[in-house]
Amino acid sequence: MSATRDGNGDEESQTRGRGTTRRRVLQTAVAAGAIAGATIPAAADADSIDAEPTFEDGRAQPVFADDDVIREDYWVETSLDTDGTGEPDRVHVEIARPASTVNTALQLPVVIQPSPYYGPDQPAWGYSPNEELYEPDKPGRDLDGGPEDRSREVYDDYSDLAEFTGGETPQIGPSAFEDELLQCGFIWAYPASIGTEQSTGCPDVGGDTEIEGIRTVVDWLNGRADAYDAREGGQTVEADWTTGSAGMMGISYNGTLANGVASTGVDGLEAIVPIVAISNWYDYYRANGHVASSLDMGGLFDYIMSRENGELCEPARDLVESGQDRTTGNYNDWWHERNYLPDVENVDCGVLICHGLYDFNVETSNASKLVDQLREHDKPYRMWLHQGGHSDPLSRGVDEDAWVDLLNRWYTYWLFDVENDVMDEPPITVEREDGSLAAEADWPHPDTEHVDLSFAPGGQTQGGLTLESPTGPPVTESLVDDPDIFIETHANADESDNRLVYTTEPLSEDVRLSGTVIPDLTLSFDEPAANVTALLVEYDAAGEAEIVNRGWMNPQNRKSVSETFALHPPGRPYHVEFNLQAADRVFDAGSRLGIVLLSTDPGHGMLQPPETRVEISLDLSKSTVRLPIVGGEDAVSAALSE
Repeated sequence: MSATRDGNGDEESQTRGRGTTRRRVLQTAVAAGAIAGATIPAAADADSIDAEPTFEDGRAQPVFADDDVIREDYWVETSLDTDGTGEPDRVHVEIARPASTVNTALQLPVVIQPSPYYGPDQPAWGYSPNEELYEPDKPGRDLDGGPEDRSREVYDDYSDLAEFTGGETPQIGPSAFEDELLQCGFIWAYPASIGTEQSTGCPDVGGDTEIEGIRTVVDWLNGRADAYDAREGGQTVEADWTTGSAGMMGISYNGTLANGVASTGVDGLEAIVPIVAISNWYDYYRANGHVASSLDMGGLFDYIMSRENGELCEPARDLVESGQDRTTGNYNDWWHERNYLPDVENVDCGVLICHGLYDFNVETSNASKLVDQLREHDKPYRMWLHQGGHSDPLSRGVDEDAWVDLLNRWYTYWLFDVENDVMDEPPITVEREDGSLAAEADWPHPDTEHVDLSFAPGGQTQGGLTLESPTGPPVTESLVDDPDIFIETHANADESDNRLVYTTEPLSEDVRLSGTVIPDLTLSFDEPAANVTALLVEYDAAGEAEIVNRGWMNPQNRKSVSETFALHPPGRPYHVEFNLQAADRVFDAGSRLGIVLLSTDPGHGMLQPPETRVEISLDLSKSTVRLPIVGGEDAVSAALSE
């Protein structure tokens, strides 16, 4: 997703560069072929190419490493007509398979790596940062306003959205994942989402038609849909080189497509690996009624819509603009269509989730909520949490051997039906701060208990965070919104009128936090619209702040994420409770655990600011923060005993 929301551009470049180099090598090494648009190595005619899948210790072996790789282009026909041409939309798929599958009856499973980013970068529109936060009772700002009522400007940094994909040659692959696993007997498939690259149709950014387009590729691999050797017309082609057993994986948007397709329960999809992927699009571009002022679904539509004759997709773009409701930021039916969590009950495959604990692009709630639903519906899952951001272990170059080994065993078990220990070992792998890998029974950690800490006065400098309940007369402390100050500055300021800071005493021993922090606040506002932001921070022994996590709330949505209520009259206290992003952090002995409260976070997609500099007051006597601590209150009490 958008690297401008604290994504890792360097990690992206490493991954893309790795694949691009291999593409050049392959292009010079293969000769032109003649079957169904294939690029076939001359060696494919040799009788000696007859490798077969081989397994040792439950792992597929690289017996196809000496095979040339055949690349073929097909177009899978869907039941959709999203561009209104009267012709069914077709999804372009690049297939990469070992040459051993040409002259023999060998059939292999397929790993699908879908993406909307395989086409060339497109100009994209952002939204003016001067758009003010919605006020329900303000004249002229009603719910009937259409997209034409809202100003837009070109957003120059959208070029960073082409994460982990794309290349410099006409072909798509190989990705780093193909480099590792095709040699072990897994065919690779690269479908381009409808409306992107060489696919026809129009995007709808995470909606039903986009998911249906990729789902149809699974249908084709299982003989339930047709594919052709041309974008228009052409001859039908059968996927007679596959068993029909399919996996799906990808990083960011690519993994999001895997989540969406799995939620349909399509037959033949046996396993997915969503990596730093979205499970609910509302949680990506919204937070409890908040609206990102620069980035949104309309701009993302512009960026991915790379097909020819893009003017056919203007009606589809209008639907995205109106559906996302930038006026109120409320959750609605359009966003619900892009929420895959309610459909987890349909999932009929194994799910291996990988997420960075410091991913400030696709936030960790997308992984934690997916795990919650998989657990509730008794679906098979595993999870790998690492210390990086918007990346995976392979692109980070950290623990990549262990990660690739897990991928091999995962797909060997689910796609080849070979028994191994991948579903018998602990389901959770957490990379710890020292780089070690911890195997655990579940996540959050099974021994996690929520502990309520109270606020003690002094927040404009540094107030307290304590197990003791407030005593004496009520205390109120205030901050004034300043949308121009970034959260790192707020957290490190010795004194400020624009934020409140509360910390524990220095910890006498390590404390592990595992799960979701929940501020439970009583706030009052002197204006009818405001933002509320909370940060989870670790202050080291020198007082330097490291932001561990964060969360946001539009207090107009205090009763419901789907409905807006004005903050009126001024000064009235309101109870506000919301989640920060999920976290797993060991706070070191000698450090302080801190909570920072402020109003507008300019770094979270540049939240829309209110019209005026709002003053927010916190009632300390009626406010707490709920922390998920391994060992519960006993662990906190022991760490604060000195």
